[in-house]
Amino acid sequence: FRIIRLLRILRIFRIVRFLKQLYLLAFGLAEAAQAIFWVTVLMAFVLYVCAILLTRCIGKPVTGATYDDFLHERFGTVIRSMLTLFELMSAPNLPDYQLQGPLLFDKPWLCLFLIGFVIFGSFGMIALLTGVISESMFEKN
Repeated sequence: FRIIRLLRILRIFRIVRFLKQLYLLAFGLAEAAQAIFWVTVLMAFVLYVCAILLTRCIGKPVTGATYDDFLHERFGTVIRSMLTLFELMSAPNLPDYQLQGPLLFDKPWLCLFLIGFVIFGSFGMIALLTGVISESMFEKN
């Protein structure tokens, strides 16, 4: 029976081995939360600057084109522009812009800006976040 009791003690060593991995996962989660916070701050700054730019350039249209109401609705104020850009960053809905007729053809720089923003906002921020989390995990090991 003493041998069986000794085998029970050996189970504790297995748990300690798992606790080290659990500790690494918990530390990685804490580092990820910190990285997510700073990426969010960076993205909020980028959203704010881009929203100001779009509100000043196309938010108050005076051309009388058919899509002016659409532009004013989406980019009329800085807050509305930030919300529109956030929607484009999280779930790009470019068909809405294609339905506005010649909008993307009349303003090719807007089309290029929106495509660049979607690429940077969606893919760039995810890549940045992944890199920061991976680097913090390698530093811990």
